[in-house]
Amino acid sequence: MNRTVLLLATPAIAVIGLLCLAPLVLVVVWSFWTWDPSTYWIKPDLSFAAYEAIFEAGRWKVLLDSIIKALLTGLICLVIGYPAAYCIHFLAGNRSAFLLMGLFTIPFFTSYLIRSFSWRLVLGRNGMVNSTLMSTGLIDEPIEWLLFSDFAVIVGLVASYLPFVIFPLLLSMRKVEKSVLQASLDLGASFFQTLRTVLLPLTKAGCFAGFLFVFVMSLGSSTEVKMLGGAAASMISVMINDVMRVVNFPLAFAISSVVILFLLILLYVGNRHLKLAKLFEDFSW
Repeated sequence: MNRTVLLLATPAIAVIGLLCLAPLVLVVVWSFWTWDPSTYWIKPDLSFAAYEAIFEAGRWKVLLDSIIKALLTGLICLVIGYPAAYCIHFLAGNRSAFLLMGLFTIPFFTSYLIRSFSWRLVLGRNGMVNSTLMSTGLIDEPIEWLLFSDFAVIVGLVASYLPFVIFPLLLSMRKVEKSVLQASLDLGASFFQTLRTVLLPLTKAGCFAGFLFVFVMSLGSSTEVKMLGGAAASMISVMINDVMRVVNFPLAFAISSVVILFLLILLYVGNRHLKLAKLFEDFSW
Protein backbone atom coordinates (compact mmCIF):
# COMPACT_ATOMS: atom_id res chain seq x y z
CA MET A 1 0.00 0.00 0.00
CA ASN A 2 2.74 2.49 0.93
CA ARG A 3 4.75 1.64 -2.18
CA THR A 4 1.69 2.18 -4.36
CA VAL A 5 0.96 5.56 -2.79
CA LEU A 6 4.61 6.59 -3.15
CA LEU A 7 4.66 5.48 -6.78
CA LEU A 8 1.51 7.44 -7.58
CA ALA A 9 2.83 10.53 -5.78
CA THR A 10 6.24 10.43 -7.47
CA PRO A 11 5.29 12.54 -10.54
CA ALA A 12 3.74 15.25 -8.35
CA ILE A 13 6.74 15.23 -5.99
CA ALA A 14 9.11 15.48 -8.95
CA VAL A 15 7.24 18.44 -10.44
CA ILE A 16 7.12 20.25 -7.08
CA GLY A 17 10.79 19.55 -6.50
CA LEU A 18 11.91 20.79 -9.92
CA LEU A 19 9.63 23.80 -10.24
CA CYS A 20 9.36 24.94 -6.61
CA LEU A 21 12.07 23.60 -4.33
CA ALA A 22 15.02 23.56 -6.74
CA PRO A 23 14.77 27.29 -7.63
CA LEU A 24 14.57 28.21 -3.93
CA VAL A 25 17.65 26.12 -3.15
CA LEU A 26 19.54 27.74 -6.03
CA VAL A 27 18.59 31.22 -4.81
CA VAL A 28 20.00 30.44 -1.35
CA VAL A 29 23.19 28.92 -2.77
CA TRP A 30 23.78 31.76 -5.23
CA SER A 31 23.34 34.34 -2.47
CA PHE A 32 26.75 33.24 -1.12
CA TRP A 33 28.49 33.62 -4.50
CA THR A 34 30.33 36.75 -5.62
CA TRP A 35 29.89 39.02 -8.59
CA ASP A 36 32.50 38.73 -11.35
CA PRO A 37 32.72 41.96 -13.42
CA SER A 38 34.85 40.28 -16.10
CA THR A 39 32.17 37.74 -17.01
CA TYR A 40 29.21 39.85 -15.92
CA TRP A 41 27.96 36.91 -13.90
CA ILE A 42 28.42 35.30 -10.50
CA LYS A 43 31.13 32.85 -9.58
CA PRO A 44 31.31 30.25 -6.76
CA ASP A 45 33.57 32.19 -4.39
CA LEU A 46 31.79 31.87 -1.06
CA SER A 47 31.23 35.20 0.63
CA PHE A 48 28.85 36.88 3.11
CA ALA A 49 29.26 40.24 1.36
CA ALA A 50 25.73 40.15 -0.05
CA TYR A 51 24.21 39.64 3.40
CA GLU A 52 26.38 42.40 4.84
CA ALA A 53 25.16 44.72 2.07
CA ILE A 54 21.57 44.27 3.28
CA PHE A 55 22.41 46.45 6.28
CA GLU A 56 23.90 49.17 4.08
CA ALA A 57 22.22 52.11 2.33
CA GLY A 58 19.08 51.76 4.45
CA ARG A 59 18.05 48.43 2.95
CA TRP A 60 17.20 46.99 6.37
CA LYS A 61 14.74 49.88 6.82
CA VAL A 62 12.99 48.87 3.60
CA LEU A 63 12.82 45.26 4.87
CA LEU A 64 11.35 46.39 8.19
CA ASP A 65 8.91 48.78 6.53
CA SER A 66 7.78 46.05 4.12
CA ILE A 67 7.15 43.62 6.99
CA ILE A 68 5.15 46.25 8.89
CA LYS A 69 3.01 47.04 5.83
CA ALA A 70 2.44 43.34 5.16
CA LEU A 71 1.48 42.78 8.82
CA LEU A 72 -0.99 45.68 8.75
CA THR A 73 -2.45 44.44 5.48
CA GLY A 74 -2.89 40.93 6.86
CA LEU A 75 -4.51 42.17 10.08
CA ILE A 76 -6.88 44.54 8.28
CA CYS A 77 -7.88 41.79 5.83
CA LEU A 78 -8.48 39.47 8.80
CA VAL A 79 -10.67 42.03 10.59
CA ILE A 80 -12.72 42.62 7.44
CA GLY A 81 -12.68 39.05 6.18
CA TYR A 82 -13.78 37.27 9.36
CA PRO A 83 -17.24 38.89 9.53
CA ALA A 84 -17.59 38.45 5.77
CA ALA A 85 -16.78 34.73 6.01
CA TYR A 86 -19.16 34.36 8.97
CA CYS A 87 -22.01 35.95 7.02
CA ILE A 88 -21.32 33.85 3.94
CA HIS A 89 -21.24 30.55 5.82
CA PHE A 90 -23.63 30.93 8.75
CA LEU A 91 -26.16 33.57 7.65
CA ALA A 92 -26.46 33.37 3.86
CA GLY A 93 -28.23 30.59 2.00
CA ASN A 94 -26.51 28.48 -0.61
CA ARG A 95 -27.46 30.74 -3.51
CA SER A 96 -26.62 33.94 -1.60
CA ALA A 97 -23.32 32.47 -0.42
CA PHE A 98 -22.38 31.61 -4.00
CA LEU A 99 -23.27 35.16 -5.09
CA LEU A 100 -21.24 36.75 -2.28
CA MET A 101 -18.20 34.62 -3.04
CA GLY A 102 -18.55 35.63 -6.68
CA LEU A 103 -18.56 39.32 -5.74
CA PHE A 104 -15.22 38.89 -3.98
CA THR A 105 -13.66 37.16 -6.99
CA ILE A 106 -15.10 39.29 -9.82
CA PRO A 107 -12.41 42.01 -9.45
CA PHE A 108 -9.79 39.38 -10.31
CA PHE A 109 -11.31 39.05 -13.76
CA THR A 110 -9.63 42.35 -14.64
CA SER A 111 -5.96 43.25 -14.83
CA TYR A 112 -4.21 43.98 -11.54
CA LEU A 113 -2.85 47.15 -13.15
CA ILE A 114 -6.38 48.40 -13.76
CA ARG A 115 -7.41 47.54 -10.21
CA SER A 116 -4.49 49.46 -8.78
CA PHE A 117 -4.92 52.43 -11.12
CA SER A 118 -8.61 52.70 -10.25
CA TRP A 119 -7.65 53.61 -6.69
CA ARG A 120 -5.83 56.66 -8.04
CA LEU A 121 -9.18 57.83 -9.41
CA VAL A 122 -10.76 57.27 -6.00
CA LEU A 123 -8.04 58.65 -3.71
CA GLY A 124 -6.50 61.32 -5.94
CA ARG A 125 -6.59 65.06 -5.42
CA ASN A 126 -9.62 65.31 -7.71
CA GLY A 127 -10.79 61.80 -6.94
CA MET A 128 -14.10 60.51 -5.69
CA VAL A 129 -13.29 60.82 -1.96
CA ASN A 130 -11.99 64.38 -2.08
CA SER A 131 -14.75 65.50 -4.43
CA THR A 132 -17.43 64.06 -2.13
CA LEU A 133 -15.94 65.58 1.02
CA MET A 134 -15.55 69.00 -0.60
CA SER A 135 -19.07 68.98 -2.06
CA THR A 136 -20.53 68.26 1.38
CA GLY A 137 -18.48 71.02 2.98
CA LEU A 138 -16.54 68.73 5.32
CA ILE A 139 -13.19 69.93 3.94
CA ASP A 140 -12.12 73.13 2.17
CA GLU A 141 -9.23 71.70 0.18
CA PRO A 142 -8.26 68.22 -1.03
CA ILE A 143 -6.60 65.81 1.39
CA GLU A 144 -3.13 65.21 0.00
CA TRP A 145 -2.13 62.11 1.98
CA LEU A 146 -4.89 59.93 0.55
CA LEU A 147 -2.75 59.16 -2.51
CA PHE A 148 0.98 58.54 -2.93
CA SER A 149 1.35 57.49 0.71
CA ASP A 150 1.61 54.40 2.88
CA PHE A 151 -2.14 54.70 3.46
CA ALA A 152 -2.85 54.37 -0.26
CA VAL A 153 -0.48 51.40 -0.57
CA ILE A 154 -2.20 49.54 2.27
CA VAL A 155 -5.64 50.31 0.82
CA GLY A 156 -4.53 48.90 -2.53
CA LEU A 157 -3.02 45.79 -0.92
CA VAL A 158 -6.16 45.13 1.16
CA ALA A 159 -8.38 45.51 -1.89
CA SER A 160 -6.16 43.18 -3.90
CA TYR A 161 -5.75 40.34 -1.40
CA LEU A 162 -8.88 40.37 0.78
CA PRO A 163 -10.37 37.25 -0.89
CA PHE A 164 -7.27 35.24 0.03
CA VAL A 165 -8.13 35.58 3.71
CA ILE A 166 -11.84 34.87 3.26
CA PHE A 167 -11.49 31.50 1.55
CA PRO A 168 -9.29 29.86 4.26
CA LEU A 169 -11.70 31.21 6.86
CA LEU A 170 -14.61 29.64 4.99
CA LEU A 171 -12.68 26.39 4.86
CA SER A 172 -12.18 26.39 8.63
CA MET A 173 -15.76 27.48 9.39
CA ARG A 174 -17.17 24.63 7.30
CA LYS A 175 -15.57 22.29 9.84
CA VAL A 176 -17.57 23.88 12.67
CA GLU A 177 -21.02 22.41 13.23
CA LYS A 178 -23.74 25.01 13.63
CA SER A 179 -25.14 22.96 16.50
CA VAL A 180 -22.02 23.76 18.52
CA LEU A 181 -22.73 27.49 18.29
CA GLN A 182 -26.40 26.93 18.98
CA ALA A 183 -25.54 24.90 22.09
CA SER A 184 -23.40 27.75 23.39
CA LEU A 185 -26.24 30.22 22.88
CA ASP A 186 -28.71 27.84 24.53
CA LEU A 187 -26.47 27.62 27.59
CA GLY A 188 -26.73 31.38 28.08
CA ALA A 189 -23.66 32.69 26.30
CA SER A 190 -24.07 35.89 24.31
CA PHE A 191 -23.18 36.13 20.64
CA PHE A 192 -19.83 37.77 21.37
CA GLN A 193 -19.03 35.25 24.12
CA THR A 194 -19.75 32.43 21.69
CA LEU A 195 -17.60 34.11 19.09
CA ARG A 196 -14.70 34.60 21.50
CA THR A 197 -14.77 31.28 23.36
CA VAL A 198 -16.11 28.85 20.74
CA LEU A 199 -15.83 30.00 17.13
CA LEU A 200 -12.51 31.83 17.23
CA PRO A 201 -10.61 28.95 18.90
CA LEU A 202 -12.09 26.48 16.40
CA THR A 203 -11.15 28.64 13.41
CA LYS A 204 -7.74 29.92 14.54
CA ALA A 205 -5.98 27.77 11.94
CA GLY A 206 -8.03 29.39 9.18
CA CYS A 207 -7.27 32.84 10.64
CA PHE A 208 -3.54 32.22 10.55
CA ALA A 209 -3.65 30.59 7.11
CA GLY A 210 -5.55 33.54 5.64
CA PHE A 211 -3.26 36.01 7.36
CA LEU A 212 -0.20 34.15 6.07
CA PHE A 213 -1.50 34.11 2.49
CA VAL A 214 -2.07 37.87 2.54
CA PHE A 215 1.21 38.53 4.33
CA VAL A 216 3.26 36.57 1.80
CA MET A 217 1.60 38.14 -1.24
CA SER A 218 1.86 41.64 0.25
CA LEU A 219 5.60 41.18 0.77
CA GLY A 220 5.99 40.28 -2.89
CA SER A 221 3.79 43.05 -4.28
CA SER A 222 5.21 45.85 -6.36
CA THR A 223 2.34 47.12 -8.52
CA GLU A 224 0.41 48.69 -5.65
CA VAL A 225 3.59 50.29 -4.34
CA LYS A 226 4.53 51.84 -7.67
CA MET A 227 1.01 52.93 -8.59
CA LEU A 228 -0.14 54.24 -5.20
CA GLY A 229 2.97 54.88 -3.13
CA GLY A 230 4.67 57.50 -5.25
CA ALA A 231 8.21 57.74 -6.57
CA ALA A 232 9.86 57.47 -3.16
CA ALA A 233 7.89 54.43 -1.99
CA SER A 234 9.69 51.12 -1.78
CA MET A 235 9.11 47.58 -0.59
CA ILE A 236 11.08 44.37 -0.79
CA SER A 237 9.95 43.53 -4.32
CA VAL A 238 10.79 47.04 -5.58
CA MET A 239 14.17 46.92 -3.86
CA ILE A 240 14.98 43.55 -5.46
CA ASN A 241 14.03 44.92 -8.89
CA ASP A 242 16.29 47.94 -8.35
CA VAL A 243 19.17 45.68 -7.30
CA MET A 244 18.64 43.45 -10.32
CA ARG A 245 18.83 46.46 -12.63
CA VAL A 246 22.40 47.12 -11.51
CA VAL A 247 23.09 43.37 -11.97
CA ASN A 248 23.97 42.83 -8.29
CA PHE A 249 22.55 39.32 -8.37
CA PRO A 250 24.08 38.02 -5.10
CA LEU A 251 22.47 40.88 -3.15
CA ALA A 252 19.09 40.21 -4.78
CA PHE A 253 19.41 36.52 -3.93
CA ALA A 254 20.44 37.37 -0.35
CA ILE A 255 17.39 39.60 0.18
CA SER A 256 15.16 36.86 -1.23
CA SER A 257 16.80 34.26 1.03
CA VAL A 258 16.15 36.38 4.13
CA VAL A 259 12.49 36.70 3.15
CA ILE A 260 12.23 32.95 2.48
CA LEU A 261 13.76 32.14 5.87
CA PHE A 262 11.39 34.54 7.64
CA LEU A 263 8.35 32.99 5.93
CA LEU A 264 9.50 29.45 6.68
CA ILE A 265 9.80 30.36 10.37
CA LEU A 266 6.26 31.77 10.33
CA LEU A 267 4.96 28.66 8.60
CA TYR A 268 6.74 26.36 11.06
CA VAL A 269 5.42 28.23 14.10
CA GLY A 270 1.89 28.33 12.69
CA ASN A 271 1.86 24.64 11.84
CA ARG A 272 3.36 23.65 15.17
CA HIS A 273 1.01 25.66 17.38
CA LEU A 274 -2.11 26.00 15.21
CA LYS A 275 -1.97 22.71 13.25
CA LEU A 276 -2.34 24.29 9.82
CA ALA A 277 -2.00 20.91 8.11
CA LYS A 278 -5.26 19.72 9.70
CA LEU A 279 -7.12 22.54 7.99
CA PHE A 280 -6.85 20.60 4.72
CA GLU A 281 -7.42 17.12 6.14
CA ASP A 282 -10.60 15.09 6.33
CA PHE A 283 -12.63 17.69 4.49
CA SER A 284 -15.44 16.93 2.09
CA TRP A 285 -17.41 19.43 0.06
